[in-house]
Amino acid sequence: MDRDQIAESFISAIKREFPDVRKRIDKQMKALEIDPEDKMYTQMFECFSQATTDSIKEKDSETALRHLNYMSDKLKHASDVEREYIDVYYTESLMWDIKDQKLKAWGWKLFPENIKQLYENMWGKQYL
Repeated sequence: MDRDQIAESFISAIKREFPDVRKRIDKQMKALEIDPEDKMYTQMFECFSQATTDSIKEKDSETALRHLNYMSDKLKHASDVEREYIDVYYTESLMWDIKDQKLKAWGWKLFPENIKQLYENMWGKQYL
């Protein structure tokens, strides 16, 4: 499989697993006026990351944990392409718009260790 096929398969799996995220991704692509034939995989993964962040902002631990654990499990057996999407387009943007440090600390406790490691590789050691 080439890079686009791997990304497409990964996004398709996320959309099957999380129908609410599928709707969110589809809505975001439509709002950006992206032609359905144009695959904006980076934007789709960032949309999933934002859905996770929003669940943290809402203190919806069940949803946040489902997202984070899914990506953590996927990371354990990820191809290089999948790992890049998890690292750069999902993990790096988690909690980017949370300014409340107490809320951020609450969310941080939900992160699986391998996701924490990716996050800290980008943003440094977190003492939340």
